[in-house]
Formats: sequence, structure tokens, C-alpha cells
Amino acid sequence: MRITIKGISILTLHIFLIISAYLMINAPIPESAYGISSLFILLFILPSVLAAVRWLGVRDAVVLISILGGFALAIEGFGIVTGIPYGEFRYSDRLGYKLFGFVPWTVAFAWTPLMLAAFAVAAQLVTIKWLRIIVVAGLLAGFDLVLDPGAVGLGFWSFANKGWYYEVPYTNYLGWIISGLMGGTLLEFVVSRFRPLLPVPVQLMRSGFLTLFFWTFIALFSGMLIPAGIGVVLLVFLAAVYRKSYYRFDEMVVLVDEENIPVGTAPKLPVHGSNTPLHRAFSVFLFNSRGELLLQRRAIAKKTWGGIWSNSCCGHLMLHENVKAAAKRRLWEELGLTRIELKVILPDYRYRAEKDGIVENEICPVLIGFTDRAPVLNPEEVAEYRWEKWEDFLSSANDPGSQLSPWAIEEANLLEQDEEFKKVFSDRAIQ
Repeated sequence: MRITIKGISILTLHIFLIISAYLMINAPIPESAYGISSLFILLFILPSVLAAVRWLGVRDAVVLISILGGFALAIEGFGIVTGIPYGEFRYSDRLGYKLFGFVPWTVAFAWTPLMLAAFAVAAQLVTIKWLRIIVVAGLLAGFDLVLDPGAVGLGFWSFANKGWYYEVPYTNYLGWIISGLMGGTLLEFVVSRFRPLLPVPVQLMRSGFLTLFFWTFIALFSGMLIPAGIGVVLLVFLAAVYRKSYYRFDEMVVLVDEENIPVGTAPKLPVHGSNTPLHRAFSVFLFNSRGELLLQRRAIAKKTWGGIWSNSCCGHLMLHENVKAAAKRRLWEELGLTRIELKVILPDYRYRAEKDGIVENEICPVLIGFTDRAPVLNPEEVAEYRWEKWEDFLSSANDPGSQLSPWAIEEANLLEQDEEFKKVFSDRAIQ
């Protein structure tokens, strides 16, 4: 099994959460440390916020998080004032400043990731909206079977009428079902207005999973075996759904119309075939200070033009990603290169090419950059590399027997005709 930096980071995070849960149970929490709880809540929500941004874009993600957070504050505030729908309860001062003296501001960021997690799971299981809303409500109540006992035990909040389930009354769980039905309906409505082009990503559940993981160990270290057991079952279930339905955002190509307006998304490998639809891509030419072009030979296993020599780097844009960000991301993934200033020279370049029954059909802006650093190859993407004088490359590219990728040949000739490229190249490259 290959050990990756990402895998080590995930393992380290979960160990940290286990240790934190143990310390919260076994070490007294001084009043001066209450701010740490607020910080934890903000950190917990970040993974789901980042997933929402990838899914919806920055603007719509902010709107979604704001609406869900506002709903959480409103329903909790209403519940404290009226006792409906959770029963009579109150918050302590451990979760941060209370808005209007009732609800800690952190509630907006604590409830939202749980809602997003429930929604992400429901979206993978059910296609009918009203059934999804019911599943969301049920999952939220299940999450709270794990969270509430530990939170009450730690004094984050308390109920006027103590129930049999670790001092939590049954009305609290009825309230979670009611608020879950309301929140699920609101979430469905808001998402329908956004009309996202990507499927609902399971990455939205990351924050909810971490929250549930943390509170499962809070329950375990508190000796609350029933909540801990429920937490383990839910964690295994979430992990199974995540593994089955996961897709990478950078593996979904952006399908566009003739005006380069997004009309859909599709998985990268299946969409490339004999009738590949028009989609967004980019192409990068990297030079060193000696005027040499970095060439790469594409990994043999690649579906399109495997084993063929081409320009420095190519790739596809993610939805809601600009071309420079996409190019820098791909330079790191393929060549291990960072901190390279890129300039778009051919913003409207478009091509269609075919090899072995596989068609490339792309709107493909061309960027240039400069570096004297040696690349560190990702063998899954790049077989080998070499530096070649620009003039020599142009000569070989225009040889009828050239084995270069067709886009690299066409892009090189267009660059050589471009006045802006000539100026930048002459300023940066020592002839």
C-alpha cells in the first residue's frame, strides 16, 4: 500500500481529534479556554465550505452557507424563546458570544456541516426530493443521538426537563426531525435555484464526518456506550457512501457551447471517445533563461496520445476555476513545479484532433511561463522530459514526419506569429 502525504495528513488529523476528545473529558476546561471551542467549530466547517465552493462557486457557496447558518440561528433562537420544537433548554457561555442573549453565534457554523453531510448522503441514496428531505431529517436526528449526550455532559447546553437518554428529553429529537425537515426543504429549494452543473459531491460530508468522529470519542471517553456505538455505525455508513460515490472535481471536464458557456460536466475518461463534446482545457509552454522549451513525453498509459511528445503541460479546467489557477495546479501535479508566473497568450485557441479513435475537442487557451528549475515528474502523467531550443523545436515541429502532439505543433506556430509572445520571449530568454 502506497503511503501518501494526504494519507498521513488525514491520519494525523484523526489522531489529533481523538486526543482532543480525551483531553476535553479528562482535563478541566478553564473559562479562559472557551474561545477554543469557537475556533474548533470554525475549523470543523472548513472542509465542507471548500467542497461547496468547488461545487457551486464562491458566490453561491457563500449564499448557501449564509442561508443555512441563518436558519440555524433562527430556529435555535425560536426554540429557546418558545420551547418549540426542542423543549425548554439554554446554552452556556462555552460556545461563544450569544446573539441577543440567546444563541451562540457559533451555532450557525456547527449545525450547517451536519446539514450538508446529511444532504450529501441523501443525494447519493434517493432521487425523489421529498424522500431526500425525510432522509436528511432522519440522519440529523441520528447525528444528534451521538452529539447531544456528550454536549450536555460537558455543559455546552442543558434542558429544563431532563430525559432518560443521558439527560436529553425525547422532545429534543422530535425537534431535530422537525428542524431537519424544514432545513432539508430550504436546502433543496436553494440548490434548485443555483442549478449546479456538478452532481452533489460527497465531499460536502467531510466536516460532518469529522464532527461525528470527534463526538463519538467524546461519548466513548465519557463512558456513554450507546451514543458511541451509534456513532461508530454512522461513521462506517458515511465512509461507505463516501467511498462508493466519490468523484474528483479535477476529473470532471467542463462541457461548453460555441460561446464557451458551461452547459454541463462529465467524467474525464468516459467523455473522451469518438464523439467527444466541446470542453474547456489549457496548454502551457515553459521556457528557461536559455530560450529552451520544456517538452514532456506523455505517460504511455494515458488514454489520449499516450507516449507522444508534447509541450510542457496540458490539462482541463475545473468548474469555477480560472485558466491560470488550473495551469498552476496542473504544473504541480504533473511536473512538481510551483511559483511560476504565467501569461495567457492565445486566449481563444481551439482545436479538434483524433488518434486511435479518440477525439480531442477543446477550447484551449495557451499560456507561457519561465523557469530554470528541473521538473519532478509524476510517472502517472509524464514518462520523461527534455529541454530543446525554441528554434530547433519549431523546425522539428514543422517536419512532416514529426511525432509531436498535433496541438503542440499548431500552438507553437501560432505563438511564433504572435507579437506579444515574441516580445516576452525576447525579454526573458538569453539567445
